Amino acid sequence: MSGLPIKRMVLYKHGVGYFERRGTFSGEMLQLSFPLAAMDDVLKSLVVIDQRGQVRNIDVATPEDRATLLERGSIHLSDGRSLLDLLRDLRGRHVRLTLTGKQGETISGVVIGVDVEEEKPLRRALVSLYLSEERVVRPLPLDEVARVELLDDVAHNDLAFFLRAAQNDERNRTATVHLTPGEHDLLVGYVAPAPAWRVSYRLLCEDGDDGAARCFLQGWGLFDNQLEEDLVDVEVTLVAGQPVSFRYRLYEPQTPERPLIGDESRPQPKPDVPQVRHLRAMKLMEAEGMPLMAAAIAEPAVSIETIAESATPVAAGEERGALFAYRVTQPVSVGRGKSAMAPIIGTALPGRRELVYNRARRERHPLAAIRLANETGLTLERGPVTVLINGEYAGESVLPFTRAGAAINVFHAVELGVNVSETSSTTHKLHSIRLGDGDLIVDEYLLLVRKYGITSALDKPCTVIVEHPRAEATELVDTPPPLAEEGNLARWEVAVPTFGKAELVVCERRLLSRHEEIRSLTGERLQALLRDQVLDEATFQQLSGILNLFRQISAAEQAIAEHERERQRIFERQQRLQQQIAPLRNEGEEGALRQRYVATLAQLEDQIEQIDAAIAEQQALIRKLHERIERRLRRQK
Repeated sequence: MSGLPIKRMVLYKHGVGYFERRGTFSGEMLQLSFPLAAMDDVLKSLVVIDQRGQVRNIDVATPEDRATLLERGSIHLSDGRSLLDLLRDLRGRHVRLTLTGKQGETISGVVIGVDVEEEKPLRRALVSLYLSEERVVRPLPLDEVARVELLDDVAHNDLAFFLRAAQNDERNRTATVHLTPGEHDLLVGYVAPAPAWRVSYRLLCEDGDDGAARCFLQGWGLFDNQLEEDLVDVEVTLVAGQPVSFRYRLYEPQTPERPLIGDESRPQPKPDVPQVRHLRAMKLMEAEGMPLMAAAIAEPAVSIETIAESATPVAAGEERGALFAYRVTQPVSVGRGKSAMAPIIGTALPGRRELVYNRARRERHPLAAIRLANETGLTLERGPVTVLINGEYAGESVLPFTRAGAAINVFHAVELGVNVSETSSTTHKLHSIRLGDGDLIVDEYLLLVRKYGITSALDKPCTVIVEHPRAEATELVDTPPPLAEEGNLARWEVAVPTFGKAELVVCERRLLSRHEEIRSLTGERLQALLRDQVLDEATFQQLSGILNLFRQISAAEQAIAEHERERQRIFERQQRLQQQIAPLRNEGEEGALRQRYVATLAQLEDQIEQIDAAIAEQQALIRKLHERIERRLRRQK
């Protein structure tokens, strides 16, 4: 990499690391090599501090690959015929050739070209020079040429460019730091892509006499050295959390497209703004746990004392705002291409063993869990955890990202000896009826009932924690109070006897309201509501009076309907009489019949007037009845 070794690195969980190189350096140019994929991050973050001199500038190798670089030059040499290719590309350039032999003859001229016989290109090739002063073209066997001297400065520069480009490393790019003359005490810091560090845990649990458990949490930080150098005595920090990070194109030159326009306007460059997505850490809520009896295992092979003594944590925790850092307190040495593990956590914690049933996690069977409180004083990164109970392997889990002081449930096994069945039902129960604005407001409860049936095939009593997802905007009724509620999750403890059964019924209710027309009530239903104490006596009397008025309105509406039917019959009779009158003459018998029909029409018209008056009277009665209903409803309010 360079003569400046890495002395400090900070690794994060999202694919970047911060690296610091420190040391003394003598000279004016320090070359640093970086992977090509890291150049955008390096240019975004590179810091060089010289405590003895000054940093003049930093130049960076072009981002072009080797083929692109070589294409830009005028000299292109192949691997098997480099001398022939050189003389070919020197056409038109001044050279001096030194020939073999005792005399060591030298000839100067302009290269015309190379003639090659493909079977033996070096032995039977001829290079032709034009001797301008003599106006002579002289062909020379290539195998007699001992030395080629470039007399043309452009040719010299092109050949030097080709040789530098041929040395270009496809995987890496070089940054050259230009310094003032003399000795330098340098610190070079930069951000570059790096594998995310990982953490794995071991959780040891030993049953106590009181049902509580002694627990010990051990955490190992794992990181990789994928740099092209060994790391020797490096200060390492592992950071939990996730700072915002993004890629930004800095290394690759970008020439924005510009529109072709007239003199009346100027092109406006369009900025390129990167999109950054933030990630949020998980939050856990504290809760209390309950004990679970378990069979004791005599003389465990692994105990809390032995594992605590065997690996002492070598990391110190530090809060850094939204982040948390594990600073490894001992220098770390890791060979190139190797990984290292360091114990960063080793703390005894209080805990309890539980059987927890939650259908969202697993149907039919509860999960064996160890409930812990994060009293390490540290933020725990997400990682796998291996669980040992009383010295024996008991399963595995994944420890979530956990802030200090939060509760953790480590689910590590399925208890197949306990079965849980669930049945759900929904019913409605009338609560009350109120008078609203011209209608009835019916309040009723929506009852959500879930029954948990627990059957144990274990040869000892057990306790199952049932986690029930609470429905929104509900209250518990006819249900024992839960042990704890965490968000929308409520927990109940259910004791199950040996080879026995137990049941938990959770009933939640939500009050719903709907509107009904008052006149939809019947006298029988009104009496039933009073009998069931849904209505009080005063409301019953009020509704009875209003219903009586509605019955009068219904009678009036029926009378109006009968009058309208009678009027329709009269209209139809009038139409028939008018059809019969139309063909009759005014004289003779037809005239007498005509007079009689006209008299009948007059009588029918009088009846229609009487019916209209009766309808108007009933309509007026209906209006008065509605006004009386409205007055009663206003008094009720």
